Amino acid sequence: MKSRKATIKKPKFLVSYFISVLVLLAVFTTAGVIYFMPEYYAYNFNVMESARWHEETIAEFLEEAITEPELSGNDLAYAKENLINHYCVTGERYEVVIDGKDRLDTSRDAILTYTYRAPDGDGDRAYFQLADKAYLKYFDTPEVQAKSFIDKEYSKYFTHSPKIEFECKEFYADLEKGVFIPVSVKIIDANGNDTDISFNIEPENTDGMTLINPEYDGFMFANGTVAGDPFGGGSLENIGHDEYESGNTYHSFKCRRTGSATISFNMAFRDQLIFAVVIICCGAFIFAFIPATIVYNTRKRNYEIFEYRLKTTNAMAHDLKTPLAAIGGYAESLSYHIGSDKQEYYAEKIEDKVSQMTGMINNILEFSKSEALTGKVTTADTDIGSIIAEVIADNEYTISSRVLKVNYDQKEVIVKTDKELFKQALDNLIGNAVLHSKEGTEIDISCDKDSVVIVNTVSEKIDDIKSIREPFVKGSESRGNNGSGLGLAIADNNLAMLKYKLELKTKGDRFYAVIKL
Repeated sequence: MKSRKATIKKPKFLVSYFISVLVLLAVFTTAGVIYFMPEYYAYNFNVMESARWHEETIAEFLEEAITEPELSGNDLAYAKENLINHYCVTGERYEVVIDGKDRLDTSRDAILTYTYRAPDGDGDRAYFQLADKAYLKYFDTPEVQAKSFIDKEYSKYFTHSPKIEFECKEFYADLEKGVFIPVSVKIIDANGNDTDISFNIEPENTDGMTLINPEYDGFMFANGTVAGDPFGGGSLENIGHDEYESGNTYHSFKCRRTGSATISFNMAFRDQLIFAVVIICCGAFIFAFIPATIVYNTRKRNYEIFEYRLKTTNAMAHDLKTPLAAIGGYAESLSYHIGSDKQEYYAEKIEDKVSQMTGMINNILEFSKSEALTGKVTTADTDIGSIIAEVIADNEYTISSRVLKVNYDQKEVIVKTDKELFKQALDNLIGNAVLHSKEGTEIDISCDKDSVVIVNTVSEKIDDIKSIREPFVKGSESRGNNGSGLGLAIADNNLAMLKYKLELKTKGDRFYAVIKL
């Protein structure tokens, strides 16, 4: 069973356009994914490598730092500082329990590093935790918080916690417990420069502490950092658990930690991704006009060819059907035994109809030749004024029978053209004017080196001036029997071969055919 041939439908530009948009969106999106793929893999690699490196670093630090047989508060403060710094970089929260009693975590705190000259002349450092976290309130004022900063080295991969840097010109400290209370504080900016923000604290309880006044002789100074997890570190749900002994030490410790607080790829590359999405969408909607126009024009041309063939076939069948039917009727009449006078009459009628059909077929062949634009063009100096006069003379019988008057002032106008093609075009244009002029009216014809103008009064209203140059299209919806509807189409094709332009227009009941030379 043969499948039914699909009908060619009139194309719609919007359909072609939106299909092109979808295709280009898919293509551009694929290109965008390919473009960002190396970034994505590099991002994942850097996140994993950074997290692994930091994890190994903090583990090595714990093994190295907690090695004394008896741990002092200074050792614990040093360990606390490293845990806080690790949290500020990776967002990873730690809780370390040493020998089941000493507990360190990444909760927010102030750590002071005191560099001083030892009695033997060598330099040394001491580390202190804040004796009472209530003193953090002095660092939580808007003025001080405005000077906080984030270490941006890994800011593309991890969610960071801000730090506040300060300098102590005077403080109380318990060297054994490793705690301190600030007295005279000056805030330092992210670049390590002094700011104009400072404050003094009057401690309420300093029992067992020593007041230290660092002398700034280039070797004695105290700098500190306020940082850490404001929520208390190990108080959150933990996903990791480690337990091991630290080398040859006398201590063991257990670690609980959360994973690193990484920034998602979408957030890390948000600006680039937004820009890419905008470019992809705009590019797809803009460039879609190119393939959509090509596809639409191709389909439109196919549809026009389909419609043209259908219309041409119907028109040819219609125009040939009438004389064929008449011939059939006359031939049937001849089959009867009729008188010789009647036989002669019917024979003449058949001859007229055959002549009419021959003319139609010749017109079709002429149109087919002109439409192909393959005719040989031979140009020579031609007097188009005399050609117009010849065409008028050829139509004298019809002009006289329709009581028409042709106004033409013959003059010599020499142009370089193909005489036969140009004469055929004029034959059809002037013949069209004679055939379709209202009886008893005038036809005005003029020419010069720039144009030929033919103006006549039409007998019927022209429904569509734009389509009448198409084959088998007549001036009105009622086709009638006058002409084949090929005259203007042949003239238009011939003139196109000669590189001339045919303009058709109406003004009231006046029809204008203008050849632009």
